[in-house]
Amino acid sequence: MNDNADHAMPGDSTIGHREHGIVQRVRQRLQQTSWPVGTSLLVGFSGGADSLALLASLAALQRVGLVQLQAVHVDHRLRPTSSTEAATARRTAETLGVECEVVAVDPARLAGHRGVGVEEAARRERYRAFADVAFRRGIHTVVLGHHQADQAETVLLHLARGAGLGGAVGMLSLTTMRVPWWSDVGGNAVARELLVWRPLLHESGLEVRTFARSLALPIVDDPSNDDRALRRNAIRHEVLPALERAVPGAVSGLARFAALAAEDDAELDRQSGRAMAGDVLTVERGVRRSALAALPLALRRRVVRLWVAREVPSVELSADRVEAVLRASGHVGGRRTVELGQGAVVVVERDELWIDRRDERQR
Repeated sequence: MNDNADHAMPGDSTIGHREHGIVQRVRQRLQQTSWPVGTSLLVGFSGGADSLALLASLAALQRVGLVQLQAVHVDHRLRPTSSTEAATARRTAETLGVECEVVAVDPARLAGHRGVGVEEAARRERYRAFADVAFRRGIHTVVLGHHQADQAETVLLHLARGAGLGGAVGMLSLTTMRVPWWSDVGGNAVARELLVWRPLLHESGLEVRTFARSLALPIVDDPSNDDRALRRNAIRHEVLPALERAVPGAVSGLARFAALAAEDDAELDRQSGRAMAGDVLTVERGVRRSALAALPLALRRRVVRLWVAREVPSVELSADRVEAVLRASGHVGGRRTVELGQGAVVVVERDELWIDRRDERQR
């Protein structure tokens, strides 16, 4: 009798002596990043099935010295059971050999995000916690457990709002995020950059959840994930299943569409960057109106987006505001202004567009 035959301990991500397929693919994706062996990663760990599959995969790589892990669980205090769930997540991470820090969010911080729902407010505070813990521990990369179905949900949400090509991209496997990206009144004024890695983004949600259940570890069940009053949950539980019934393979198809859109989006960024490095920008950091008008419409839109993002990073520029700026820039006549939000205004006069920050003038 073989004493080593297929007797897996809780949290073991091997079958016999073979790595699970998800672990193998995460290992391959880690190698594709070209990070040094033993690189430190911060893992966002809710304790749910997706993040458990992620942490178990990475823990297997930590055991062979490829990475060093630190997990963080964000307790938003939105449910009476949240502290119990946080304790469960911490114990689960420790079972996998990973230290887990629990960050409790002050409810007043959630209430301070005006103009957005509780779902978006919680998301912002979650990323703030990731950035704070990463900075304090000297870690530059946070790893998240988003998978193929999450990508499909994100793409549908963005398209339903009329987003452009950038919205069709959805989430990227590896991207840099600036935190906070919102106007942080009363919060942490220090903007920090996080490298975000999503190694499960091309995995099917079913396979990720099946792997998580095979680990024989507790899975934190967030009941808010079943609240269909929240748009993302409605898409997850109603829209995507209906779409899959009508068009089998639709979820993976949407994910492939996002990957193709990402390539086109990156090319538009490159062309817009070249235009801005040429004669589009003025020495006063404005936009030369005549040079903007000479560009193809797609590049005009992208230049406006990049310019505003560079000058006023806290403004989340909607498609209608981009179009309003372009209409104003094409107007023949006197001075025109376009409100962007957060006290920022685009002023169009003579051959120049510039940004006026009214909130700064009123201080």
